[in-house]
Amino acid sequence: MARPYVVRLDAPDELTGLVAVVTGGSGAIGRAIAFRLAMSGADVQVLGRSTERVERVAKEIRDHGGAAHAAEVDLENDVAVAEFFASLPRVDILVNCAGGSARGEHAAVWDQSLEVVDRILSVNLRAAISCVRAVAPKMVAQRSGRIISVGSIIGTAGKARFADYGAAKAGLAGYMKSAAIELGPYGVTVNLVSPGIVPRGRQTQPELERLKRTNVLGAVGREEDVAEAVGFLAGPRAGFITGQDLAVDGGRSLGLRGDE
Repeated sequence: MARPYVVRLDAPDELTGLVAVVTGGSGAIGRAIAFRLAMSGADVQVLGRSTERVERVAKEIRDHGGAAHAAEVDLENDVAVAEFFASLPRVDILVNCAGGSARGEHAAVWDQSLEVVDRILSVNLRAAISCVRAVAPKMVAQRSGRIISVGSIIGTAGKARFADYGAAKAGLAGYMKSAAIELGPYGVTVNLVSPGIVPRGRQTQPELERLKRTNVLGAVGREEDVAEAVGFLAGPRAGFITGQDLAVDGGRSLGLRGDE
């Protein structure tokens, strides 16, 4: 069962009248982002590979008074992506949250399966490029829009045995900066939110305590922490921020901490 959480809003209606698309919306972080945007008034399209899972998230949002719709879209199918975005009269916010590492299939650089590498690059990088490519003409015509992608501190700091994932997220950061330069003149901002470790509920208490010690703040990340950053960048208070990579990692990526 999905973990419940609390969304606290300073301006609960700041996204009213706006249409938001959240890819990877049935995942833990994607679900939190979809909730955050919907509770701020946005009409949210929850995208994912499983109709059952995205509909469950959309229904949960509607049950809490938000506006949400579910859509099964294969983001690796360019035609399906183009057709989905063409079906929407407008899109004000795009959140690229679909992605993930190879998990149990991760390996050293000399031992990586190129099939796995291709899959990781496709779902984390190419899918986001396809979505931006499809939504950009709408935002250019509107002369407004917010594009936010979920990256990872591994894209900047690296991680052993996760080079494929690091490459995908680093590529996403570079792509978003370039897109920010191109779309800025049309009133469209493009930013990245890069989480550190966000536990998924499978860790034992000793493992959680160890993870806490790896962060400067002595705590582990939550889905809400990422969703709040996305919500801020999607809202009117972030209108003069573009081309930035916001780390939401409790200080994990700060580097050497001295002798402890």
